[in-house]
Amino acid sequence: MIECRTLGAWELKVDGRAPPADLRWRKNVALLVYLARSPKRTRTRDHLIGLLWADKPEHPARRSLNVALSTLRQRLGKDGLGTDPDHVRLAPGVVELDVERFEYLARVGDLKGATELVGGDFLAGLSLPDAPAFEDWVLSERAAVKPHLLEVLVKRASELLDLGRATEAEEFAVRASRLDDLFEPAVRVRMRARAIAGDRAGALLLYDTFKAQLAERLGAVPDRETEALAERIRRASTWPTVPTVQEEHPQSEPARRAPLQDRVDALERLLGAWRACRDERRRSIMIIEGDPGMGK
Repeated sequence: MIECRTLGAWELKVDGRAPPADLRWRKNVALLVYLARSPKRTRTRDHLIGLLWADKPEHPARRSLNVALSTLRQRLGKDGLGTDPDHVRLAPGVVELDVERFEYLARVGDLKGATELVGGDFLAGLSLPDAPAFEDWVLSERAAVKPHLLEVLVKRASELLDLGRATEAEEFAVRASRLDDLFEPAVRVRMRARAIAGDRAGALLLYDTFKAQLAERLGAVPDRETEALAERIRRASTWPTVPTVQEEHPQSEPARRAPLQDRVDALERLLGAWRACRDERRRSIMIIEGDPGMGK
């Protein structure tokens, strides 16, 4: 089994140990991760050559691909990496990517477990200047994955705020801001966390700094929700605190509830609206629609 950390600085482990030097060569890592993220974990040889060795003539490029495949096969076994004259395929279960584990945990609502995997951008630090097609793919994957990383970090921060753990909540929101310093939901969580901790001046300084960054870099202004939060903090002589509560066991709140079939996303939207009403003291209406017998 090869485990690959992709959320942040990349790292490989083979059966729990450090990998051999040849497996750490950047194009071998790139080939491994790309195959693992490909549909059905399969690609044509021509496609892989165009991705990683387009700068070489055809015969040297094919030789380079064969050498890379030989290196992977030594670690995965002949059953782990299948090849024929036209295709290359990874067998299920021989390579584990943290990004796929993250996607699963986020989907089932285990925010605590999902956030433990977030170390930074997808494949941070893996650069192949002579393989622009691979570089483009990494940028595309990074753009697709990042919104989910931000969403889960902020959801986990909000969850901790609900438990009265403002310091920990701000730490998660700061991690989101490191990924995208203009991600407004993270700014709001940080403002709320500081206000709950009694640092209203710090909360307003965050708002002013963010507002200036938006104006300078995008020519934009904070949205109404952020402005309303800043105004509430500015006017309040004190900010309501939440008693600190410890989580009962390692699973997150959604995982402790009765399982819902295909309803996790809908439930999270309902809970998000409820938290907004409670924290921001505003009214909202949520309408649940469905045919009779659908379990409304």
